[in-house]
This record gives sequence, C-alpha cells and structure tokens, in this order.
Amino acid sequence: MPLASCGSGDGDGSGDGGIASLRISVQAADPVPGDDPLKAAFDEELGIDLDMVTTAAAEYYTQLSADSAAGNLSDMFQIDRPRLEQLAEQGLLLDISDYLDDELAAYTDAVAPDLRALGNIDGTDYGIVTPSGYNYSSYWIRKDWLDNLGLEVPETTDDFFDVAVAFAQEDPDGNGHDDTYGLTGGNSGGLWNPLWAAFGSGGIGPSYGERGGSFYLDGSELVNGFYDPDTVDALEYFRSLVESGAVDPDFMTQDDAQAQERAMQGMAGIMNTTWPNMTKPEFVDQYKTVQPDAEWIQINPPSGPGGEGAYPWDNTATRMYGIPRTLENEPEKLEKLFELIAYSTTEDGRRLSSFGIEGEHYNLDGDTVVPTDLLDSDGGYFWIYQFTGRDEAEYMQVKFADDIDVIEFAENQPKLQIYNSLVLAPEGYNPADAGRFAQEGIIAFITGQRPLAEYDAFLETLSGQFGLQQFVDSGIDQLTELGIS
Repeated sequence: MPLASCGSGDGDGSGDGGIASLRISVQAADPVPGDDPLKAAFDEELGIDLDMVTTAAAEYYTQLSADSAAGNLSDMFQIDRPRLEQLAEQGLLLDISDYLDDELAAYTDAVAPDLRALGNIDGTDYGIVTPSGYNYSSYWIRKDWLDNLGLEVPETTDDFFDVAVAFAQEDPDGNGHDDTYGLTGGNSGGLWNPLWAAFGSGGIGPSYGERGGSFYLDGSELVNGFYDPDTVDALEYFRSLVESGAVDPDFMTQDDAQAQERAMQGMAGIMNTTWPNMTKPEFVDQYKTVQPDAEWIQINPPSGPGGEGAYPWDNTATRMYGIPRTLENEPEKLEKLFELIAYSTTEDGRRLSSFGIEGEHYNLDGDTVVPTDLLDSDGGYFWIYQFTGRDEAEYMQVKFADDIDVIEFAENQPKLQIYNSLVLAPEGYNPADAGRFAQEGIIAFITGQRPLAEYDAFLETLSGQFGLQQFVDSGIDQLTELGIS
C-alpha cells in the first residue's frame, strides 16, 4: 500500500481523566506483556497512558503502510531512512528542526550530531535517532585445532591463509578423515568482512554489494568500495582461499545460521559471528555435545599489504522514529511525547528502560546496578523503551558480566567507519536489479568463474547499464552535504 495519508489514531489525545494517550509502534517479535511494569512506571512518571505496539519485522512495514493509508499512524513509530524520506516527501512527517534547541534539547545533547544527521532529509530534521550499540562480531577460531597442528594465532593475511589451508588439509581434529574446512560463512558475505581493510579497501557491503557498495573515507576523500582499486586485491585473496579448498563450498548458498551449525559440528575452524552465538549456554552446549574438546577463541582482523585489518562499521545503521505532522494539531499530546523522549535521556529513564524496576529487577549498591533473577526472565523486551539509547558499557556489565571479556574484545577491534545508511537511492536507480548483477559478478570473481582481468568490464556495465555511477555520485553529494569529507 502507498504511504499516502497520515493521522493520529487517538482522537483528542486524551485517555481517562485527561491523561495523554501515546501510541508508539516498534519492530519487535513478541507483544508487550499485559502487566508490563515499565508501562506502569512511565505512565506514573509522566502522567501518560503509553501504548507500545509491537509488530514482527516481516510484517512491520506492511502494517506501517496500512496505518498510513488509513490515517492511523501512531504518535511515534519506528522507521528506516528510505521510508523516512518517502513520508517526508509526502509531507506526512513532523519537522522537528525548530524543537531541537528547546523541547528536544535533551535529545540534542544526548545524541551526537553525526548520528542525528541520519534523521535529516534535504536539510530538514524528521527522525528521532537511537544511537547504535557495540559491535558484536569477530572472527572466532578453533584454538584446539591450532594446538593440534602446532600453529599460532594468525596475525597477518598470510598467516590466516596458511592456517585456513592447514585446517582443511591436515586433519586438525585427528579423526583420520578429510572432512574439515578452514573457513565457513553464509551468503551475506560476512565471512570476508574483517579482511577488506587489510588490502586497503572498505569492502562492497553486505550480500556482495547488493546495496550499492560501501561508502567510506580514504584520507579525506569519499570512496565507494566498487571503485576502490584495492578492492580487486582483496577479491584476488578471497579467490585464492576458495581455490585452495580452505573455504566451505556452501558459503554462497547457506545462510549464516547454517554456516554456524556446520562449524559447531566440527566442519570448519574459523568463522565470523557474534559473541552471543558463541557464549550463550544453548550454543555452548550445542557444540560441546558433538565436539567436547572444542575451544573457540576470538582473534583480531589480520593485517595485510594494505595495512591493519578492521571491521567495516556503520554506526549510522540504527533505529529511528518518525512523528506524524498532524500531531502539531494536538499540542498537549506533542508536549507529552517530547517529555517522554527527554525522560528517556536521563539517568533514571535509561536505568528504567535498561534494567526495569528498582527493588524488583535490580538493586543498587551505591551507584552500581545489581541485577536480580527477575531481570533475566522479564527483561527481554525492555529495549523497546530505549528511545534515545542506553549506557552500553553499564548495560553489558550488568546483563552479561560473565561475558564481558569477549564483549570488550569485539567492541575494541579496529573499525573502518562506513556511511551506507546515510545514502538514499536517487530517482531512477533500481537497487534490486543493480544488486542482483553485482552479487552475481562478485561471487563469480571470488569463485574463479570469471577472471579478475574482467573486473573493469564488470564495473563499466554495473556503472552504466545498471546505474551504479549515478547512485555513487548521488551518495557522495549527499554525504558531502552532511559534512562527511
């Protein structure tokens, strides 16, 4: 359905006794419990009647379109940047620019300018942006396999190559069978992510560049990964790994969960995954059941001829919220919504949305939050109230104290800042067609089905016939206007 009309579904904006009713829609798998203690706490603190509406990711934007077409948009709703642009062009969003220094001053102070820029369309602020959290991913490697083969943790791309080949060829599990690979991954292309920077490239982005390639700074110059000459060097390395037999041959067709399952079964010794996938008891039990001697450890991205390895990191890919323009006609409700956003930036508000109710979900030892067992059982949905983020360091220490070493390892890896989430496709560019051609071409180069000598011809077709040059030129102009250069 087109996002064609707009309105607030709460009538005069008042609940029983004149209390402002605020409906907020978010992307979340499970409904909020009927006896939600956080709702009660927010209601009491702010004098509101808060209704958090959750919809699973697969249906969320269909529902948002339906709400818009029916003139029934929530008073604040989660939205991504492309749809934010669409609603802004239709004149359906509240321009919050004039509120940033007054009613939304607490939000302005709490969220860095480069992140707030994600909510800016053509010089006008529309989105309330939630800062992203830590990086969760890193390379994980079988230390017991390294020990079995007398190998050290790889630190360079040459080391990484040699270890991956050894894991595939030298029977690291000692079972006498040729049944292991060095490296596994899924069709998202994430298995290569930590390696691009080692060759001087920022990479081409998720799923082999289906979104038009990564934008990043090379010195002070904005670059797109498809046009970076160092990208070809990285592709040559990936192809050499594949041709050596060190890479799980299903990396093009399986998803990331299937790749992890294969690694847990002892079929591969290196993968790029998140720390929860390796530390949660259910996953540890899974691999210890079939591989009782398995010892997985994190390693830093290897360095290479292009310099230090690093994770492509887009911290602008984060949650944001839109507000319907018609809320201008309900000033009392709008004022309460701004109070809710401001409260979410305070220590009390962030503690409430992170840890729940003091004395129930946590206790305080001085200024230190001490969780109770109830936080583990009840706190899975609390994040939906974190409209302006949370203190990530405190949150991780409280919620995952036993895993703090692996959390900090993942977060403290070198990162290469990319800006994909700030780039909107220009009119006339078809990202689906361009992405399909890009995926097929990049996979063909990595698997050796197409020689890398043809990369320039591939790029010429992608640039002209599929409009990538138009997209990149527009993207660089957009990022330059946002001050990224």
